[in-house]
Amino acid sequence: MTPVDFHVQLSQNDTWSMSRLHFHDFFELMLPLTSSGNIFVNDQVYPLERGMLYLIGENTLHRTIATGFHSRYILHISRKALRELSTPQTDFIQFTRQPFCCATLDEKQLGDLSESFQALSRNENDGSFGSDLRQTISLMELLIRLAPILKLSNTGETVRNKDFLRIAPILDYIQENLTEQLTLDQISSKFFISKHYLCRIFKSATGFSVMEYIIHSRVLRARQLLQEGISVQQAGELSGFSDNSHFIRTFGNLTGTSPGRYAKEYQSSDQIQMKKK
Repeated sequence: MTPVDFHVQLSQNDTWSMSRLHFHDFFELMLPLTSSGNIFVNDQVYPLERGMLYLIGENTLHRTIATGFHSRYILHISRKALRELSTPQTDFIQFTRQPFCCATLDEKQLGDLSESFQALSRNENDGSFGSDLRQTISLMELLIRLAPILKLSNTGETVRNKDFLRIAPILDYIQENLTEQLTLDQISSKFFISKHYLCRIFKSATGFSVMEYIIHSRVLRARQLLQEGISVQQAGELSGFSDNSHFIRTFGNLTGTSPGRYAKEYQSSDQIQMKKK
């Protein structure tokens, strides 16, 4: 049996703030055991609450910011792994078609899922006889428990404070104009506010800067274009990078690989092969 591509852990921090926005090529399932902050996903802010289950999709821009003690189970699992574990009757892929969703759990569901996450963490594949099978069985039991919960999931209630309501149209504007020259001067002028005020309310509502959001959004757009077979230069231009060398450098800094290598690896992956069938 081929090893299944996933990672599970229980993370606990007195405070927790991701150093920056990020995205990845796998799905993230998060089960908070405390209510301690917010999570920014794409262009919305959601509360992190005990008794909620969160699914963050592939290539989804997000950042978690906790304001107090933060305890959560996290499962990272690839599309390939979900496909390998699925059958015609039990299709785990069907629950991963949204970039983000969440579900409210009752106390029994929370207890059952906590036990399943704990069992999966405990049954680590240490190389001993049968440990790989025990780990795979624990993973499948967790996914089977998750499936009916995710089937009833939705996009959840967002945090609607006054600063976020003020920047919501700015987030939309940035996404709609990524190929244009976007500067603090230009955006503040467009919305008739000062640069200082723009930076302050953007940081207050999201936890990061305007330019950080723009750069990450452009790199994410470029990744999506590269996945579609667009050339490196075109992907950079269509994502708002006016200079190809700056695009390659920025892409590498944020993803750890060059756009050319990323495109080559993606196109040779099982994901592309499935699309060609």
